[in-house]
Amino acid sequence: MTPSAGAPAAARALREPHPKGHAWRSMRVPAEARSEMVISQSMWTDGRLSVISSLITAELPSGRGVGPQWHVSVSRFGKRPKPGELARAQRAFGLIGWEEDNHHPGGARHFFRPVDPSERVDCECKTNETIHVEPDGYRWSNPTDEACRGCEFAAQHGRPCPIHGAEASP
Repeated sequence: MTPSAGAPAAARALREPHPKGHAWRSMRVPAEARSEMVISQSMWTDGRLSVISSLITAELPSGRGVGPQWHVSVSRFGKRPKPGELARAQRAFGLIGWEEDNHHPGGARHFFRPVDPSERVDCECKTNETIHVEPDGYRWSNPTDEACRGCEFAAQHGRPCPIHGAEASP
C-alpha cells in the first residue's frame, strides 16, 4: 500500500513491522482491512495465525492529537489466538512491551505502539471507558457515553452482544 499523502514525512519513511523467522509468508491484505489512516500495511501467516501489520495515522493514546503508530492485529483466521500462538506472534513481530488495546469483542488481539517514544502511554480509553473481560480473558473497552461497541460488532457479525445479549440492537 502506498503512503498516505497526509502522513508526516518521517512516518512515510517508516514501514509496518515485518516478522522475524522463516515460518511466516506474505498474504494479500483484504480490502476491508484498508482505510484512509493506513500509511503502509502487510499481512502474514504461519499457517495457523494471520497477522495484519500496519503503520497508521491515528489518535494518540495520550489524547494529545493524531500521530503515526504501529498497529498489529493477530488472529487465528477470525478467532482469537491461543496464548502460545499469541506469544509466538509477539516474538516474531517484536510486540513485547506493546500495549494491547481492543475496542470490540472481536476475533483478533490488537497491539499498538506510537512511533514517537514520548507518546507511549496507556490509551486514554483505559481510564474513561468500561473494560469488559470475557470468559477466555480477552479484554476490550467500551465507551460509557456512546453506542455500545459490542452491539455494533454483533450487528455486523450476526452474534449476540457479550454485554446486552441477542435482544440488543445498536
